[in-house]
Amino acid sequence: MRDIVVVGGGLSGLAACHELERLGARYTIIEVKRRFGGGIRTSLADGFLMDGCAFVYRALDEAQLMALGLAGQQKARGDGTALLAGGSESLISALANNLRGGRLMRMALSSIGWLGGRFTLCLENGLMLDARALILALPARYAARVLYNLSPEAAGLLAEFRYDSLARVSLGVHQRDLPADFASRKTDCAFVLTSDAPGRVPDRDHVLLQVGLRSADSEDSQQLIARASRLLDIHEPLVARVDRWAEADLLGDEPALHANRLRAIHAGLPDGVRLIGSDYCRHAAQTTDIARLDERMAMGREAARSALAFLRM
Repeated sequence: MRDIVVVGGGLSGLAACHELERLGARYTIIEVKRRFGGGIRTSLADGFLMDGCAFVYRALDEAQLMALGLAGQQKARGDGTALLAGGSESLISALANNLRGGRLMRMALSSIGWLGGRFTLCLENGLMLDARALILALPARYAARVLYNLSPEAAGLLAEFRYDSLARVSLGVHQRDLPADFASRKTDCAFVLTSDAPGRVPDRDHVLLQVGLRSADSEDSQQLIARASRLLDIHEPLVARVDRWAEADLLGDEPALHANRLRAIHAGLPDGVRLIGSDYCRHAAQTTDIARLDERMAMGREAARSALAFLRM
């Protein structure tokens, strides 16, 4: 029998496990993919360090980074935002590397029930697990499905979340190849993030761009690279990479509506169940693509402490 099960090995779920580990709790984490991190992943090509998702984020607390072995890795951008010198995936690695709890990788959760005073988890391969407390680090569209039997009211509210499909096109270019009107051309894209930070580019004569494009399913990676290059008037990027997932970006609501929906969802969850992740940040999704890693990690830590408090009741 398991005390706590964490479902989802993205940033929030790993932060929850890291806190459970620190507090000496017994837990098991279930992840549907073969790797942790969700959309947070980093690759290196010809001296350009490119992130598939969270590239620029609200600056994290330095003490927390030091505790994770990432002292000195955060590079401030002067506007309250920052990036990690080793790429955003280095944060995932730092959280995951020292976890000693049980792991079930490439396992998909089908539904959650309640039997004999414990939560029951039915996995899509037919395996059944039980737990005394649950931390669900899942996007709303998946949480709605697995919670349908356990908490239909919360599941109905989660099903109301709507998503967009954004492609993130990373382009590595020479500084001299940026057009004179580069700043004005950014308005044609969902967002454009730039960096010439050491470690991110071969040298200060180069710049790394991440371009957000609303994409059609019919567009392949080469077409998206060509469209991003055309919009920004960049003729031949030195390196290029495309990352996209269908319906992966939460569409923002009016702030009061978003806050009310979150309160109703959390109020509808049974005791012993916590729901965390980027979909449940206090602020609705924005188009700047400045990631709220701090809030997502804080949700994970708080959920871990809440689960342990529930077990002591």
